[in-house]
Amino acid sequence: MKAAIMTFPKPYYIDHDGLKIATYAAGPEQGLDCKGAILLVHGWPELAYSWKPIIGPLAKAGYRVIAYDLRGFGNSSAPDDGDARGAHHYGIAQQVSDMEAVMDAYGLSEAVICGHDWGGIIVWHAARMIAPRVSGVISICTPHVGEAPADPIAIFKKRHGDEHYFVHFTERPGEADDLFARDPDAFFRLMFRTTPKGSKPKAGQASIPQKFAQYLAAGAPQLKGKFLDAADHQAYVDGYRKSGFHGGIGLYRNSTANWELTRGLNQTVHQPTLMLAAEDDMFLPPALSDGMEKLVPNTTRHVIADCGHWAMWEQPDAIVNHMKAWLKTL
Repeated sequence: MKAAIMTFPKPYYIDHDGLKIATYAAGPEQGLDCKGAILLVHGWPELAYSWKPIIGPLAKAGYRVIAYDLRGFGNSSAPDDGDARGAHHYGIAQQVSDMEAVMDAYGLSEAVICGHDWGGIIVWHAARMIAPRVSGVISICTPHVGEAPADPIAIFKKRHGDEHYFVHFTERPGEADDLFARDPDAFFRLMFRTTPKGSKPKAGQASIPQKFAQYLAAGAPQLKGKFLDAADHQAYVDGYRKSGFHGGIGLYRNSTANWELTRGLNQTVHQPTLMLAAEDDMFLPPALSDGMEKLVPNTTRHVIADCGHWAMWEQPDAIVNHMKAWLKTL
């Protein structure tokens, strides 16, 4: 049984770094004591809207909950000037700065920060870069793996080839942006699906631009495994028609720059942490978080059964229950 889904909050805009950042708040302003609020950070290709299935139940439980569209996504500004569709706007320093700006706008000296997918990467960095403002960390699907031994794009290229989406996005700027924008409706039909039972990670699964081009060439047929109803699916289509795809892809194009910027940063996350892995996640399988306690000693870890990568839509009850139980321990 899935958690009750509320109407998603209306946006409240804040000004930061010459941009408009769209935020969405729910729950009492003086919520249950989790050090101020829970800040929800989405991934790619997502929006703050990805938190719709859990923001209502958490607010109903008494927590102050704030989500926001990352810069480049949805209702937030999506700068695209300069080289590689404005990739320099989307580095980890800017992402963490935006997080602080959201906290400032809501009068929060600290917060529990929760990320999914790329949002997980952002919160793991924020936990160390602005440690005094982070009272706890929740990551859904994305483990903390520490500093890469070499340029991460070079690693992906060596292991998976030129069509891996990290490599493609970085080395062929603008190509995937334009490809995905040809048919956002088809793009989300392809991307947002459950994992078939018994699936195993396989070669080529991360060749997203190539797979989408093949899907379009086949006429973009209906596919099994969809989990969004028509209105929720349309929210993503409309969000990306508004922002374009360059901002989200800009996250990936900063992989090398982020690695260079944060080399030498303390790898240990000292805050209390909840790690929620998804049993059927083919992109970030639970095994990637095995041994994470070496870098995150105060970790509570759970694997959510019958759940793929899009965990908030697939198993919202499980996520909400684990979050509420863990938040009570802070």
